[in-house]
Amino acid sequence: MSEREERVAKNEATARDINERLEAAQVVVADERFLRVLCECGNAACDFVLALTGEEYEQVRTDPRRFVVRREHVMADVETIVSETERFVVVEKRKGTAAEIVEERDPRS
Repeated sequence: MSEREERVAKNEATARDINERLEAAQVVVADERFLRVLCECGNAACDFVLALTGEEYEQVRTDPRRFVVRREHVMADVETIVSETERFVVVEKRKGTAAEIVEERDPRS
């Protein structure tokens, strides 16, 4: 695995950790439809906010190798698109060291 792949995996895992805390802190009001979460791409400087329903976020979190990103932030050389909506894309780390890093750092595992 390259240094870049390792850095990307660690950046994505850090964004996921932040989103876990954001989800826990957000009180979903009956008329509020979306959670606001950070793009979980591998770019450490990214601060783009995505809108997901609680159900959508929980579906992404069922697999520690999956992340929610902005379409333009998909890194096709290290991840595969699993699903997409008009608001976000779900990607999955390919098997290997990067996948091991994000699995190891998964706060729900």
